[in-house]
Amino acid sequence: MKRINSLSWQIGASFIGTIIGAGFASGQEIMYFFTQYGTLGLICMLLSGAVFALLGYAIFFNSRALRAYNYSDFIVKICGKRIAVVYDVIISTFLFLGASIMFSGSGAVFRENFKVNAAFGIFVIAILSLLVVLRSVKGILNINTVIVPVLIGVIIAVFAYTINKTGIEPLAANLAQLNSSGTIKPIFSFIFYCCYNIVVSIGVLSAFAEDISDQSILRRGSIIGGLGLMILGLLQNLCLLLFVPGIFKYSIPMLHVVSRYGVLLRYSIALCIWCAVFSTAVANLFSLASRLSKNNPRSYSFYALLITAACIPLAFYDFKKLVAFFYPLFGALSIALIIMILVNYLRLGLRQSLRR
Repeated sequence: MKRINSLSWQIGASFIGTIIGAGFASGQEIMYFFTQYGTLGLICMLLSGAVFALLGYAIFFNSRALRAYNYSDFIVKICGKRIAVVYDVIISTFLFLGASIMFSGSGAVFRENFKVNAAFGIFVIAILSLLVVLRSVKGILNINTVIVPVLIGVIIAVFAYTINKTGIEPLAANLAQLNSSGTIKPIFSFIFYCCYNIVVSIGVLSAFAEDISDQSILRRGSIIGGLGLMILGLLQNLCLLLFVPGIFKYSIPMLHVVSRYGVLLRYSIALCIWCAVFSTAVANLFSLASRLSKNNPRSYSFYALLITAACIPLAFYDFKKLVAFFYPLFGALSIALIIMILVNYLRLGLRQSLRR
């Protein structure tokens, strides 16, 4: 029982670590997709926990049932070879760009908070990510078991400290001035957020089903991951709502929130952001290296090294612009694939039930 619970927590932590990247931890992603929509944004954030848990388990279930343990095999069996070719290219491209964006985020954290040249931050994350990726799934499990609790602790501490300093009085007034955006934009923003985050995590989530056959472990892991993502997003959203509308002009809004609370807390949140960047970089590199080496497992290390090296030049582009352009675009492109994943999950689940 202890092993089952441990594996469930590891899977949940890896789920969270795969999705929490620079955009999330910095507050930019939460601000863009939820904070600007006020009360509707809060409601959508609460719903995101259930959506992430459902979609995470749907991937686990489909991967196990279809024996598809990397994202290339997974999408072929979900949507057929012709459509899969398109999504294979889209996902591979986004994983590569995502890793580059994470490298760029590391450079930004080192430059803006530690007053160190961005190149140093880029090379540090490249080397550390490669070392973890070379350990494959075990490396991802181990690193997220350490990083995710740290992320949770820092975000909770920032939330508690912010509430203690500012109180919750500004919340109602700030929500009131944000509640005039209608319902269509917040709903689509919520859909895009969930879709792109789940699709980029397919490579990691599908790999777990190869080594873990117990569906109860995978189910618990998906629930832990979904609830964890919802809680962390909700705490960030509430922090940001206390500082609107001024918060919207900052590229790293969480650092603005804690900037008035002293150097120690600012460095803590900067470290938190970097850990999130690192976790997502590892997940993206692992997924892409697994895809490219699927017919020749011995070449996994070669592709991991090649991809890591190729990401470095792109990492010198502006972090904020990369995030703002690619994340919403990929969310829109991911909707059809998410629908097919759910349909296949329901179909296979119904078939399994009828056999019992």
